[in-house]
Amino acid sequence: MSILFTILPMFVLTISGPSLAQSLPAVAVSAPALRNGQFTEHRDLGLWDDVFVCCDQDAVLLRRESDLFALSISGSANPSKLFTALALAEAQMVTCAASGERLWIFLQSSRSVPFALDAQSGKMAKFEIAGLKVPGNQSPGIQSHVIIRHADAVIVMIAGGDRETWPGRGNRPLYFWLSLKSGKVVAFPIGWDLEYFSPDQQVAVFEKPQRREFERRPLQAVDVRTGDFVTDAPDRQHMNVVPFNWTDTQSVKPLYGRHAETGDRNYFAGISVNGSVLPFDLGLNGVHYMSIAKAKDGFAGFRLRREGALGVEPSSFWQTALSGDQKPELAATGVTDFVMLGGGNCIFTSAGHGRTGLSSEPFFRIHKDKTLWNVLEGVDRLPELDKEFADKVYVEDRMSVRLIEGFGGDSRNWLALCLLTHFRGDMRSGGFPVQEKPLKPTTWRRAVLLTTDGQRYMTDLFRDGNVPDCIWLHNSGRVIIGNYIWKTSGSIRERMVQLSETTVRLQPKGE
Repeated sequence: MSILFTILPMFVLTISGPSLAQSLPAVAVSAPALRNGQFTEHRDLGLWDDVFVCCDQDAVLLRRESDLFALSISGSANPSKLFTALALAEAQMVTCAASGERLWIFLQSSRSVPFALDAQSGKMAKFEIAGLKVPGNQSPGIQSHVIIRHADAVIVMIAGGDRETWPGRGNRPLYFWLSLKSGKVVAFPIGWDLEYFSPDQQVAVFEKPQRREFERRPLQAVDVRTGDFVTDAPDRQHMNVVPFNWTDTQSVKPLYGRHAETGDRNYFAGISVNGSVLPFDLGLNGVHYMSIAKAKDGFAGFRLRREGALGVEPSSFWQTALSGDQKPELAATGVTDFVMLGGGNCIFTSAGHGRTGLSSEPFFRIHKDKTLWNVLEGVDRLPELDKEFADKVYVEDRMSVRLIEGFGGDSRNWLALCLLTHFRGDMRSGGFPVQEKPLKPTTWRRAVLLTTDGQRYMTDLFRDGNVPDCIWLHNSGRVIIGNYIWKTSGSIRERMVQLSETTVRLQPKGE
């Protein structure tokens, strides 16, 4: 229990300024009993050219040369072939989006322009670029994308093609619209740049090329549902909008507004989730930006960082219901990552722990009663560092936490895997003074599986050796593991993925 109470200062609400948000302090409670998660033996799934997991699907997509396969989580134990397409050779899967019976996979290739394939029918939609030499000195790729599921559409940003034949000035990116229903593609004019969306993301607003020097670029609005041009563009000076940020491809989007007295500065003003707009005022001082946001089972969580801070820095973590007139609540500060589970329950990683304040700790938060507990309570850890090393600046003594969110279709049993690594070692390169002995390097690793209702299972996964390059967890408890294998053919070096799997057997509650 000692670790629970030593971390309580981390949850003091330090965000300044009046706040309309609920800010009930978290109450630390004892963690539930630690159960034993039995798992089946590893099973080899073969070597693949490319692997992609669609977060809301119960299948893993696999490519081997020109063949596309699917590994069904609920069906056959072995991958099944979907179809063969010559365009798949040397193509890389970037993202996917479902609509009805269609599952569109977006790919980029060293042989052609980027394209989309319907995994169900094999229908292809190409993002053609007139006059571009492909591959030329480099192939064009999908630099970013915005999936608007409630409009059954995707806007794709393509860049990086052959420099000599790329259309327009300065190799600026090109934008395309694709209908998830029909596969229809609309290429937007050269020189357009996507700027922002209406609050519900039904309208996209582009900047067109400048007419005169020193003038603002004219705007053009597009109906996201149809790809057609429309006359009225949402005025971002007088309403909250969703700015386009090419590095942000998550589904929960931030709303930003502007204050008349501060000109073009953006102020966080809410979130937009699948067409639902949730404006709110947190009463924060200064400009804040949204780093990570996730939604599940009628709740959303998001981290906010101050202007000038990096997205990876610890920041405030907020939660809100997506229905009713509930205001967001400040769940914790100093958070670096989180996973949303059912009913608003969540797991988050808190920074600032350990001997030097460089370690992280994982916590499970129960939304209903605003309580939390340490995921590692009752787990045997490394013993205390010997006193002779406790004050040595050259000794690294740090625990890191990696959260792996379960994937799959509609579920009420969402899972998350908490992978913990504690490393201790002497960071000097050699030449130790005679009177000082080096600290033997030690790595301690544990993997704890957590369920929506707060059950926790200790597993033997990943305790020894290196952590796999890829780990995917399905909400059934099936764990897909990938390790990169490099294949060299002449001057070409290709990365392949060796897949295997195991399944964690969860003990039913009450047994």
